Amino acid sequence: MSETARLADFALALRLDDAPEAVRATARAAILDSLACAIAGRHEPVSDRLRAFALGQGSRPVATLWGTGESVSAELAALVNGAAAHALDFDDVSWAMNGHPTVPLLPAVLAAAEASHASGADVLRAYVAGFEVESRLGQALGKPHYEQGWHATSTLGVFGAAAAAGVLLGLDARQLRRAFGIAGSRASGTRANFGTDTKPLHAGLAARAGLEAAELARLGVTAREDAVEAQMGLSDLYAGAKPLVLPALGRPFALEKPGLELKPYPSCRFTHRTIDGVLALREKQAGRELESLEIASDPLGLLILIYPTPRTGLEAKFSLPYCAAVAWLDGWPGLGAFSDARAGRADVQSLLRRVTVREARGAEEEVEAVFSDGTRERVAARHARGAPEFPLRDEERLAKVRACVAPELGAAAAERLIEVVSRLESLRDARELVRCTA
Repeated sequence: MSETARLADFALALRLDDAPEAVRATARAAILDSLACAIAGRHEPVSDRLRAFALGQGSRPVATLWGTGESVSAELAALVNGAAAHALDFDDVSWAMNGHPTVPLLPAVLAAAEASHASGADVLRAYVAGFEVESRLGQALGKPHYEQGWHATSTLGVFGAAAAAGVLLGLDARQLRRAFGIAGSRASGTRANFGTDTKPLHAGLAARAGLEAAELARLGVTAREDAVEAQMGLSDLYAGAKPLVLPALGRPFALEKPGLELKPYPSCRFTHRTIDGVLALREKQAGRELESLEIASDPLGLLILIYPTPRTGLEAKFSLPYCAAVAWLDGWPGLGAFSDARAGRADVQSLLRRVTVREARGAEEEVEAVFSDGTRERVAARHARGAPEFPLRDEERLAKVRACVAPELGAAAAERLIEVVSRLESLRDARELVRCTA
């Protein structure tokens, strides 16, 4: 059996009871987190521009733009919602995928679910299937895919979105293999666009393309049925691994091992161990005046954190010196830490120029504070806050949801969203969940 066929057969055969409760609980947490991030990001410039684009298309209104109550076609909703969910770079991370798994996946799932009146259990099953597909593809391709400059959130997210949409649309195995073939011709996204509107756009484009791939395959559009392992297929073009061998599917589920990371800070995940370290050192300053900060960071992360002196809030999310500086000056960096106004202020611009960065030699990252009296304090971290090994407590996770949703829709709406997601499997119609975002 081909690897493409293995993915298709797994996704279509999956039943919700096959997934342990721990897997389903992580999936619910990811769905809640991404909806909250999308609501908080609904008025970011990229979100507003895409919303205007979608509303101007005159499409059949069957799916909701989260946070607005407005409806457009399923495909355009997937586009806008995917970008909005990733606009703040506050959404979850999978190190199996080497990307952001939920933002290309969930918008396709909920758009297809609204259009087909699927149940909450159907949504959860499709999400788990799509997550497994994109995560195991990420493990098979490995770091070379990312190191070549591809943005895995987009290149692999399109396959997860196609798988999940295929489950909801009732594709058979051959149709889903063809959907993967179509998705393979839509897999794109360069890391060169990090720090611009096009990075979150990648998530929306992948969600839309995956949903469209499933819809076109259902209508009979043909494509190669071995898109993952074929000559000039995904592996051949995007990583060069031959032969491509997928890890076991669902034994255990990727949501369980290696698991999912929920972000406590709205910046690139490769900044988070540094932020954790700075916050820990800040508590130890004991009135001393900071002279400089010295950071040893993951070499892969330094390929991504490409803005040493950021000019905008978006660039600041991909600047290790900035994240260290703003965490020292302000404490826990929330959404306001990455506004254009904060990024341009003299205090943070002055301090970030006194942050030096080098490659870490081992698995741990280090942060050292140098004080004006000549004393030093150092901390090291192997795992960032929010990792499976250092998970957010439930109260921290839900506080993030409330902080994202309440300023936009009100405190009552935040509590309603939390409650409905907690009983997702029992919803007869997934539109009950989507209504909570309006």
